[in-house]
Amino acid sequence: MAESFGITHLAEYFTTMDLKVAQIDREREVIELAFHGNYGQWRMIVGFQQSGDVRKLMIVVPQIATIKTKKRLECLEALMAVNYRIALGKFGLDLEDGEVRLEETIPLADNLLTFAQFQLMFGAIMQTVAIYHNLLPKVMHGHASISEVIRSCEQDFFQEEQE
Repeated sequence: MAESFGITHLAEYFTTMDLKVAQIDREREVIELAFHGNYGQWRMIVGFQQSGDVRKLMIVVPQIATIKTKKRLECLEALMAVNYRIALGKFGLDLEDGEVRLEETIPLADNLLTFAQFQLMFGAIMQTVAIYHNLLPKVMHGHASISEVIRSCEQDFFQEEQE
């Protein structure tokens, strides 16, 4: 039987991508990454879920923002509109504490995920964070429509990419 795709493989993928791992929990099969850049400081948690024969890779970007009750409906509308636009990932809100996070769960067929597949998925999640990192502050502190705010985030990102 082939070795199950696991935490060792992910660690190798991150090394190949020149990403620094902040913490590895081999027992829980979780890797935590920390990023510092143009979009501030944020973290990402990558790990596995196992339920019977089904094994899934999960990626979570926790604490993207915290939404209090002020403008919560507008923020939720913006997050739902973005969820409709993005190919991978979904923004979610914890109603208890207002935490907003981005997450994706990928079922592993035959317990395998190639480096190329992982790189595409990981890149898509990273790009989503980069594009929409300013979405909720713009909604909470601005006066533009949700459509205008989303367009503004996307235009800002692609303009920065061209520079």
